[in-house]
Amino acid sequence: MGDFQQFVTDVDKRLSTMSQGELFVAGDSLDRDSLWLTFLDSFPAGTNPRFRERSAFDCSTCRGFVRNFGTVVEIHDGRIRTVWSGVSAADPVFSVVAAAMDAFVGTLPLSGVFRSTEARYGARTTRSLHDGKVEVWNHLHGPVAKRHRTRDPGAERGAFDAAVQVFQRGLAELTPDALDTVAGLIDDDALYRGAEHRRAMTEFRSLRNQWEQAPDKRAFVFANAMNPAARLRNTVIGTLVQDLSAGIDLEPAVRAFETKVAPQNYQRPTALITPAMVKAAMKTIGELGIEESLQRRFARLSDVSVTNVLWVDNDTQSRMKDGIEGLLMRAATTGAPGARDAKPEEVPVLTFMKDILPGAASIDMWVAGRHQPHLVSLTTGRHPDAPRLFKWDNDFGWSYGGNVTDSIKEKVKRAGGNVTGKLRVSLSWFNHDDLDLHVYEPDGTHIWYREKRNKLDVDMNAGGSFTREPVENVTWAGKVPDGEYRIEVNQYHKRESTGAGFVIETESDGRIEHYRLERAVGTRETVEVGRMTVAGEVITAFRPGPDLVPGNAAKEMWGITTEQFVPVSTVMYSPNFFDDNEVGNRHYLFILKGCANDQPARGIYNEFLRNDLQQHRKVFEVLGDRTKCEPVPDQLSGLGFSSTIRDSVVAKVTMTGGRRRLISIQF
Repeated sequence: MGDFQQFVTDVDKRLSTMSQGELFVAGDSLDRDSLWLTFLDSFPAGTNPRFRERSAFDCSTCRGFVRNFGTVVEIHDGRIRTVWSGVSAADPVFSVVAAAMDAFVGTLPLSGVFRSTEARYGARTTRSLHDGKVEVWNHLHGPVAKRHRTRDPGAERGAFDAAVQVFQRGLAELTPDALDTVAGLIDDDALYRGAEHRRAMTEFRSLRNQWEQAPDKRAFVFANAMNPAARLRNTVIGTLVQDLSAGIDLEPAVRAFETKVAPQNYQRPTALITPAMVKAAMKTIGELGIEESLQRRFARLSDVSVTNVLWVDNDTQSRMKDGIEGLLMRAATTGAPGARDAKPEEVPVLTFMKDILPGAASIDMWVAGRHQPHLVSLTTGRHPDAPRLFKWDNDFGWSYGGNVTDSIKEKVKRAGGNVTGKLRVSLSWFNHDDLDLHVYEPDGTHIWYREKRNKLDVDMNAGGSFTREPVENVTWAGKVPDGEYRIEVNQYHKRESTGAGFVIETESDGRIEHYRLERAVGTRETVEVGRMTVAGEVITAFRPGPDLVPGNAAKEMWGITTEQFVPVSTVMYSPNFFDDNEVGNRHYLFILKGCANDQPARGIYNEFLRNDLQQHRKVFEVLGDRTKCEPVPDQLSGLGFSSTIRDSVVAKVTMTGGRRRLISIQF
């Protein structure tokens, strides 16, 4: 019949060994009933004789043990092992019983952690009186280890089940790429207090790698569910990984993270690129052989082919040809309103380029303060033979003042704003700050991001991705009330100290004016931009606030003084229209004598990049910012105007025959 007492001893030892670690339960209550039947039915024929009315091993004490301890398992080296594993190997009868029990429990799914209020299940022995004699019966029995006893098993089992679910969802939903990206941001110190999450990120990534290799993934989850790192998905850093895993772009995902953890005046120390992104971009750069192409500089006139220069002044002409007269004329026009206020003839730019420019002996252009955003520089590569970076078939680019590629109006247009209304007020700034434009109509109606009134149509750096070329835009497409308008700018969220200040652009009746703040806007500060008077849907007056510089104030910029005529040395199209290229918008570039950008200029813009480099836009954004062209005296800089905007500039043109014309070039 087998040595049952040895079987009991072996089970007791096995349970004692298992209880030193965490115990889990497989199956449910029905499975526990089935396990008891398996126990009774697994005895080989003739080894479990009838004793009185019952089988020898059919007793309530053993049944209590089997039901409560029989489906308890441990997880050892990533695999499930039952209380019956390897029991009574020396006894053929109970080896069969133990093997059957082990096999049955091994088919059951893990269902939870083992907890109990009881101190033990079963009893070592019981006694009964039979025919006047006391008989001693041995039973399956075992104590519940102290670590597995609790007053509220349901609560602890519930907490464990919740931890398993969180871990499982984290393993399923948090992608390796997203985890790598966030780990890279932490290593690069690009997350606010990111170092605090380094250990959790490292441990979760390690757990995920082990899970991928685990022979029994469910067992691995149960064995590690109570590890603090397993709850990463439900932590604040986990929400960032979730967003990236769900396909949200890096910058808005990080912004959402920073909203939760960072103070309002937090300034991110580094750009949002990761080592993995850099590695991928450098692989592409290496494969295309364009590393030398990334080295940029200001362009000189000698760099530009004669076929791409539309007009050049006669430098070989003696500078004394109109010596005294030229000096006197320049003195007479400098700051002299009479010369500026003379009624110029309006000429479309295409007519000017076709009919007037070829016969011009000299050109002087009136540079107004409002033209500051039109200051532009031509750039090129340091290595002429390096492969091209851009969409067109040359290595030239251009960069407007403030390191932008186009005007405020064009930026508003690209951002989806309306630039064709009767009246427009636009705000442009140069960093990741969240500035807000506020306009008060004559009747007190407040136009701002909470009350857009169908007039505020662009609100950037407030949500989603950040840009260092942000704009906000208010346009009146319908009736424009007459009266006085008040304009303010509020700093809603200061993030950076670089790129300080902003520009306000107004437009009515085809006239564009600019007003500029040249200092940083403090946290929650409101700046009084000014008050404008509108009559007949046209701006008739603008009184700027105390800290703003009006566009008609003479000032030094880029080596020239505004509100006067400045000689033009060269006229050309933008490089995307050199030779036979016609890519994107055409810009008209008027290179001015003595005009020199005194600040490093971007030589690379994402808008310029050829298509096979677009996938690495974020890396090239940083490259463009960190590989700027250093100022040189003999650069090609001046004023630029896009073909997509309505604007004008006054030029004094001396024709070859000596005739002088005052022309308002209309773009």
